[in-house]
Order: sequence, then C-alpha cells, then structure tokens
Amino acid sequence: MVKKRNYTKMITGLFAWLLLVSAWPDLAIAEEVGSKADARILIDISGSMQKNDPQNLRRPALRLLVGLMPDDARAGVWTFGQYVNMLIPLGQVDTGWKRKARSEAAKIASPGQFTNIEDVIRRASADWEGPATLYRRHLILLTDGMVDISKNPKKNAESRKRILGELLPKLKAYNAEVHTIALSERADHELMQTLSKETGGWYEQVNDAEQLQRIFLKIFEKVGRPDTVPLKDNKFLVDSSIQEVTLLVFRKEGAEPTRVATPSGTVFDAKSAPKSVSWHRDVGYDMLTISKPETGEWHVQAAMDPDNRVIIVTDLKMKASQLPSRFVLGETLPLNVSFSNQGKQITRQDFLNVVDLRSGHVDANGVGEERPFYDDGKAGDETAGDGNFTLQVGEGLAAGKVELILTAQGKTFQREQRQTFELADPIMMTVVPDPQNGSGLMLTLRPDGEVVDLESLQLNAILVSASGEEQPVMLLPGAELGMREAKVDTATLLGNWTLSVTMKGRTRAGSTLDVTLDPVTVEGKATPPPAEPVIEEPAKVEVLTAEPETPVAAQEPEVVVEEEDDFMSQAMLFGGANLLLILIGGGVFWFMRRRKGEADFQLAEEDDQEAPAK
Repeated sequence: MVKKRNYTKMITGLFAWLLLVSAWPDLAIAEEVGSKADARILIDISGSMQKNDPQNLRRPALRLLVGLMPDDARAGVWTFGQYVNMLIPLGQVDTGWKRKARSEAAKIASPGQFTNIEDVIRRASADWEGPATLYRRHLILLTDGMVDISKNPKKNAESRKRILGELLPKLKAYNAEVHTIALSERADHELMQTLSKETGGWYEQVNDAEQLQRIFLKIFEKVGRPDTVPLKDNKFLVDSSIQEVTLLVFRKEGAEPTRVATPSGTVFDAKSAPKSVSWHRDVGYDMLTISKPETGEWHVQAAMDPDNRVIIVTDLKMKASQLPSRFVLGETLPLNVSFSNQGKQITRQDFLNVVDLRSGHVDANGVGEERPFYDDGKAGDETAGDGNFTLQVGEGLAAGKVELILTAQGKTFQREQRQTFELADPIMMTVVPDPQNGSGLMLTLRPDGEVVDLESLQLNAILVSASGEEQPVMLLPGAELGMREAKVDTATLLGNWTLSVTMKGRTRAGSTLDVTLDPVTVEGKATPPPAEPVIEEPAKVEVLTAEPETPVAAQEPEVVVEEEDDFMSQAMLFGGANLLLILIGGGVFWFMRRRKGEADFQLAEEDDQEAPAK
C-alpha cells in the first residue's frame, strides 16, 4: 500500500509538472503583453485635402512616422476617400518595410470624392480578435472632413451612427487606442474626440499641414514608447550599452545642411556620411541612423529645436509606467520608473544610489520646475530600495495639454522619456448676466460626466468680501445631470467680492478629487450709505492753574518769576515816565499861567500910578 501511494504521488506530481511545462509558453507571452506596437495608419485622400494640404505634406509626415517605427513593431498604411486602399501592407517593421513605405508615400494625393471613415476603420481592424495580447493596438486616423459616403445626408448620418454604436465598442474590446488628427476646422471634431477619449487615445486639431510632422512625432512617442537620451545644447552622450542611434533634426527652409561631429572629432553631413550611417533627408527634417556609434559626446551642428530627438537601441533601458492620455485636474496618479539591463530589472544599490532621476514638464503656464523621484517607501512608493522609483503626477500642473519629461543621469549614462497627456478640467464654471435681473449674475457649474463620478460630487460656493465677510451661495440642480446653478444679486453687495467654488468627489476611475476653481471677482452694485456729517471738535483751550510752590532751585518757577518781574518793571517804568511827563506838563502850564497874571498885575499897577499926574 505504501509503494502504491508513493507511485500515486509521483504520477500526480509528474502530471502537474507536465501541465506547468505545457503552460510555460503562455506564461511567457503573458509577461510580454503590450511590449510591442501594432499600428494601423489611416490617411485621408479626399478631394478637400487639395485645399487643406496643397503641398502634400502628408507624404513627408508619413515618411517620418514610418522611419521612427521600432523594428519589433507591426504596421500598415491605408488611404481612404470613397474607397479604401491598402497603401503599405501590414507587416513586420524592418529595413525593407521602411524602404517600401517611404517609396509608397509618394503616391498620396487627393483624388477621392467622399470621406469613408467607417469603411477604413472596419478594414484596418478586420484581423483583430479579442483583447490585445502580445501587441499594443493603435489606430492613427488623419482626416479633414466629416463622415461622407453619399450625397444623401441620411446615409451619412447612418454611417456615423454605426461608427459610434458598432465599431467603437469593438475597438474598446480590442484594447485599441484610437489617435485622431483633424486637419481643418470643418472636420467632425466631436466624432474624433469621442473615438480618442473612449479608447484612451490622443486627439489633435491642426489647421496647418506644416504641423503634421511634429504631430506625428508626438503620436509616435505614444505608440512606440522609444528609449531616448537628452539632447542639450545640441549635444548628446552615447554610452557603451547603445547599439544604434536615430537622430531626428528639424530643419527650417533655407537653413545650412545639418552636420554631425563624433566624439573623436570627425565631422560629416548627408553627402560625406560613413557607411555606418543611413541618412534620410526630407522636407523640413533630417533623419539619420547610426549603427554601433562611437561612445562619448556627440555634437549636432544645426539650429536647436525642442522637437529634435535622439532615439536609441540599447540594453540599458529606463522603463516608465504609462500615464493615461487624459485624466483630471486635482487627481494625482503614481508614475513608476525602473531600470533594466538585457531585460532584467536592476536592483543593485551601487547602481541605484548614483542615479539622479527627475521629472520636468511643459504645460499652459510654460516650463515647470523639476521634481525628483524617490525609492524610499513614502508618498506612494511601495517598497524602499527595490529599484522602483515613484513620483505622484498631477499636483501643480495647469489644465490642458502637458508634456512630462523624465531624465536620468548616472555615472556613465543618460536616459530620457517623454509622455504627453491632457489634464481635463473636471468642471466648467460660467458666470453670465442674469437675463431676468438686470443687476444679477447667473452661476452655472457643469461637471464632466466622462471623468467624474457624478453621484460622489460635492459642490460648495461662497462669496467673500474684501474685509473677509462671507456669504454662502445656494446651488440648485440644473437642467442636466450633475449641473448646479445659482443666482447672485449684485444689488445687495457693496464693493468687490470674490466668488469661490470648491469641488470634492471621485473620478470614474475611483481616484479622489479635491479641486478649488479659479476665483471670480463680483462687483457689487449696492449704493453706499450717506456719509455721516463731520462735527469739528472745538479747539482745546489750555487753562493755566496755579502751580504749587516749588523750591527755589526748580528751574521752571524761576523762569516764570523772571518773566513777571520783567513785566512789572516795564509797566512801572512806562507809568513813571508818563507821570513825569504829566507833572512836567502841569508845571509848565502853571508857570505860564502865573507869569501871565503877574504881567497883568504890573500893567494895572502902572496905570494906577500914572493916574494922579493929571
């Protein structure tokens, strides 16, 4: 019995081992899911393109895109107008495929009579079945018009309805990202945006075909996720792990030919390039691929351009998790970065400790400050020292399109990656005059139901005066789901007030939202109260009071006594002088009167004496 049981265990174990071995290829494939790109490129050749792309700049833009495609990708090109043509058959990208694609791009023109978007999507995705496995699936759609398959508007509307109701759900089930480029203002932007948003793809609107090359570059970076090295001051560093360099240099019309200097000092251009360099010169750009490049610092002799790139094939890779093409202002997402050599993640501390890993960005406010990544088990980083660096992305960014630039600096190497995404405003606020009240304002808040869980939404509005006084604003449900409205009567407000709105809740993906909207200044129309009359205070009269006697030694009383003595002396002197004058005057008057009396008496006496002589 014991032996039988041992045999049973052995057979059971062997059977389990055989099952594991037979499943091993599937496990290996599962680990590699999404590591390669499958890109289907759809180019509009309808007659309206003669106006929107008169110089056929779709040709050099397509050559740029196919030239950048990595060799492990799979790709094909379809053109469409009234009919759909496979311009470049779907196949593995290699040197031969790129050569054929560049040649066939010259056939792009504008002969089509209609714009059959439905049929080209259906044909390009015909071989996709089920969710993506080994390849990451991408559709790149370039068009300048509306859905147009007939002169009958009803048939056009039905075709558009089938795209949204039938094809879009299939594309989502295929895990396909649809990247759309609208090359005119009259294109069906709503359709293009819906296809991109619903599938996690990228949407661009351009009104000038000259921008196509740079737009295709941005989309390539989403599709190919290339390894690159920084290009600073037209210099870049090649380390010993790099086997190939593809240098993309944008060139303005009339510019001098692009030249490249090697670390050893050799300088060459398109005509003098060595055999190890494949140089493609096209309208507006140069693209050269250098096999087994010399290690050291290279120098590009051309005008500097922020869209120039140095794309590499290397064993030493910087691997970053992919952010979604669109997430919400106020939401923060973790971005993880690790390093691998020949496919194996590097966890050696002597390597990780000397790596300076940072993230910069360009958004609506311009170039932002760099932020470091950390591997310390904090702020979203799961485990300290495991070789997985983490940065929380979203804080401090402005709404709109954002380009994130990741740079790594080691002892002997440099790496760079770029990710572009849109930071969507989770809510739209409008403040307009109230049509029913001449002094009123109408506040409307419209949350974006595509990104916000409307049931979790909490909105709060408040008015704050310059002095800090607060008045709550009552928000009422609006006509649309999740909408809130309020009326503000400015006739009741005095002076300037600030309208502040906050929003809390969750995104549809489950992330927490806590957003404060930009404040709005509200000018109050209330009439200020009449000013109170100003009562002037009577002038203060200083009343002198008798001071108590103070010692003779005190200085102030001595000053007062001296002033009084001076006054009395002057008064007595003046009075004495006047009295003396009065006395003198009186004396003179008395003396004159007396002399006059004596004279009269003498004359009378003389008269009396002379009388008897008669």
